[in-house]
Amino acid sequence: MKRSFSLKRFALAGLFSFGFFLVTTPFTHAQTTSGPQFLVTWKASNSYIPPSYIGKALPSYASNITASLEIVDQGKIVDLSPQTIYWYLNDNLIGGGGGIQTVTFPTIGTPPDSLALKIELPSYAGGYLTHTINIPFVSPQVVLYAPLPDGKFSQNPLMVDALPYFFNTTSTANLSYTWAVNGQTGGGAENPQEAQITLPTGTSSGTNLDVSITVENPIGSTVATADENLVYENQL
Repeated sequence: MKRSFSLKRFALAGLFSFGFFLVTTPFTHAQTTSGPQFLVTWKASNSYIPPSYIGKALPSYASNITASLEIVDQGKIVDLSPQTIYWYLNDNLIGGGGGIQTVTFPTIGTPPDSLALKIELPSYAGGYLTHTINIPFVSPQVVLYAPLPDGKFSQNPLMVDALPYFFNTTSTANLSYTWAVNGQTGGGAENPQEAQITLPTGTSSGTNLDVSITVENPIGSTVATADENLVYENQL
C-alpha cells in the first residue's frame, strides 16, 4: 500500500512544489545581454495541507492567492516604487498603480485548471516590460496511507489513515469522512481520519479488501475520494 500510494504522494509533492519564478525578459525595444529578470513569488491561503507535507499549498476552490514581484537588473534588485505596475488575471485587470509590487486575489473558474497571472511595466527604463506565469488551480484531494509493502498486510486490526489536501479549511476537523470496506460503510468515531479494520477470526489468506474514503467540505460542497485494494496474508 505504501508503494501504491507513493505515486500519488510524489505527484502532490513534486509536481507543483515550486512557487518561485526567475524569468529573464528582454526589453520590447532593445535586446540586452543582461536584461531585467522577473522574480515572482505566490502563496495560496485557505488551502489545507498536512503538517508532514513538504510541498507547496496549491490554490483550490475559494482560495486566495498573494503574488509579489521583484526585478533584478544588472545584478541588483531594482527600486520599483517609481514604476507603474499592472496585474492581470486571465487577461482581466485585478490591480495596479505606482509601485504596486503585491496583489491578492481569489481563484476564478473551475479546477483543475491554471490561472494566467500577467505583470506589465509599461514604462520601465523607457521600454515596455511584461511577463506571464501560470499558477496551478486544483481540486481537493485525499490520499490513503498505511505502511504496507505491496498492499499486503497481516496485522489485525488494520489501521488506515486519510490525508486530505487543498481543502478550503484550516482544520481537518471541519471535514466529514465516510469510510467503506468492500462496500460496507463504517469508520472510527474517535478519529474520523482513521479507519480501524477488524477481520473475523479465521479469515482466509489472500482475502481482498477494497478500502475507500470520501472526504467532504460542507463549505462549498467540495468532495475528494480515494480507494485502494489491500490483500490479507496471515503469514508475512
